[in-house]
Amino acid sequence: MDQFFSALSLSVAAMFPIINPIGHATMFYMMTQDDSAEFRHRQARKASFYTFLILLFSLVFGSYLLRFFGISLNDLRIAGGLLVARAAWSMLGNTSRMTPAERDAASDKEDISLTPMATPILSGPGAMSLAIGMITYGSTPLAYAGYISGFLIIALLTWVCLRYSDMLVRIISVNGVGALNRMLGFLILAIGVNLMIEGVKNTFFPHV
Repeated sequence: MDQFFSALSLSVAAMFPIINPIGHATMFYMMTQDDSAEFRHRQARKASFYTFLILLFSLVFGSYLLRFFGISLNDLRIAGGLLVARAAWSMLGNTSRMTPAERDAASDKEDISLTPMATPILSGPGAMSLAIGMITYGSTPLAYAGYISGFLIIALLTWVCLRYSDMLVRIISVNGVGALNRMLGFLILAIGVNLMIEGVKNTFFPHV
């Protein structure tokens, strides 16, 4: 069971900063502030569920996609590290993960749960790469169960933050969210750098 709890704690600790449900709750609220509370709660539930499904799909089927395209785990570490680091850099600069076109489309959409909330805001390329890269830390059934349980915890935390996004906005304020994003950005940047270092080391210095 130690392997299960290690995988669970790893997935929660690594995913929470990059999913960043607290910081992104303010963005969710801004996109739904003119809608009813019932609509906002339904969107929060669906966005959290889609986020879990995206992470689960990336974890379970990511390795098969890697083999199909002939990509090694070390290639994934380097590429995933770059994507994670890019997401962290955006957070440090307090910039949105949405493109201007996606932001305009979101303002006109009735359902924002899958896009742009679940992806690319919550579970974007960085989170998906990190989910695929989880297998580099262990690929036994117990490890997979731990990763999936961690994703479920992240999804539940995301639902809570989005569900009560109006309260979070009042409590934390926009400035507080910006400071939180920067702090989490440092943590995510460290994760991305670690992934790249491991990938480079195992590729060019496998016996070190």
